Amino acid sequence: MYEKPVVLANDDVAEGVYAASGAVAGDSSSDCWTVDPVSVQDWDGGSHVFEIRCVHSDAVEHISGATTVTLTFSAPIASARSEFDCNYSGSTVTITRTLLADAYKSGDNMTYKVWVSTGDEATTKAITCTGATITCKHETNVQGKYD
Repeated sequence: MYEKPVVLANDDVAEGVYAASGAVAGDSSSDCWTVDPVSVQDWDGGSHVFEIRCVHSDAVEHISGATTVTLTFSAPIASARSEFDCNYSGSTVTITRTLLADAYKSGDNMTYKVWVSTGDEATTKAITCTGATITCKHETNVQGKYD
């Protein structure tokens, strides 16, 4: 719910305080999507497969230019891949999905997979996702509105 900020000016102070009513177009934010990585196959002959399930909030409507999911795993990753841009370092995998300015509204879903490997079968089968975050690149729609 939007609340208009109140701004007070006080000439007797040395510092300024900047108020914002929320993110501006183009900023990354996690106020709209939730992410749930689910193990769907512990061994496909080379990788552990996780399904990334994302749900958009029904309280926010805007255009998403891209989402970035960052996953943390219980062991260092030797390789990772997805249908979308995918990078890995240490035990972290980052997937960026360009949404081509698709509009997301109440309860929209987005699902895709990521394949991760630690380099050996036993550790790959046992790996778990210990953390997940998602950010969204908000875009202004054709009417000039945002959220």
